[in-house]
Amino acid sequence: MTSEALFSKLTGPNLRKALTALAALLISAVVLGLLLYRERAVLLQYDWRLRWEFVGASLLLMVLGMVLAGWVWASMMQSLGSHVAFRLHMRYFAISHLARRLPGTIWYVAGRGYLYRQQGESVRLVTAATGVELVISVLAGSLTTLFCAAYALVTLQRSQWIGLVVVVGLGLMAIHPRAINWLLLKIGRQPAPNLHYGRVLSWLVGYVVLYVLGGVMFFWIGNAVTPIAARHFPYVLGSWTLVSTLSVLVFFLPSNLGFTEVGLSLLLANLIPSSFAVLIAVLSRLLMTLYEIVGAGIMVLLFK
Repeated sequence: MTSEALFSKLTGPNLRKALTALAALLISAVVLGLLLYRERAVLLQYDWRLRWEFVGASLLLMVLGMVLAGWVWASMMQSLGSHVAFRLHMRYFAISHLARRLPGTIWYVAGRGYLYRQQGESVRLVTAATGVELVISVLAGSLTTLFCAAYALVTLQRSQWIGLVVVVGLGLMAIHPRAINWLLLKIGRQPAPNLHYGRVLSWLVGYVVLYVLGGVMFFWIGNAVTPIAARHFPYVLGSWTLVSTLSVLVFFLPSNLGFTEVGLSLLLANLIPSSFAVLIAVLSRLLMTLYEIVGAGIMVLLFK
């Protein structure tokens, strides 16, 4: 490679993406560091003993959630015209799901495309199904956040309420069977004759349940660190769904590392000392990554 070509690679889009990811990571680190420093005395006096029963219960919940998410994905693919066996959809979902933790979308989408290409499946179909999955995920998160906001997240600004309502309206139109069949035609596939709104709504309900399970896991991980009263669960659930939905919306950025931790820390600091809030947010990232590895391994073994 010539020096000119090397310089072009180092100063092109790859460099901009790397600098953007680094800047986002540094900003997140500064915010989290300030939250920790603000109440460092509380953290230094903390009795470092986790309540492991909450950790174990949240692991079981993650495995259950991954199986449910795999079922929704398999149902989507078969409804959109895939002829791959149901068990392979579940297996491929588990394998590719781990790539969601990597910065950017290319690894996640490319991983799915590679796996399905080995079975002769259309990469365009996989990409279209991933797009439908993304829309349903955002819609389900917005609906769950609205339900919780009406009860607990009363501090949401008017613009945030309007934004959530607009997202819900657009999402409901985007997942209509006519819109999905239009997308299939655009990628050169035949419309799905057996696709109906009831089935699409079952995917939506599935993702709402997934958000609730995620909120319960986050609540339990928080209780493993420090007691959080049960009456605060709606607030914790609403915080989890709001930040998780926003993290899906920034999924296409070069990196969203730290985004979830900062958002959860700021919201959770309204209930507990900010140092504990940061600890819980970071710990939840580490534990859920570990849980996903365990859950993916179990699913790969179950769906050979």
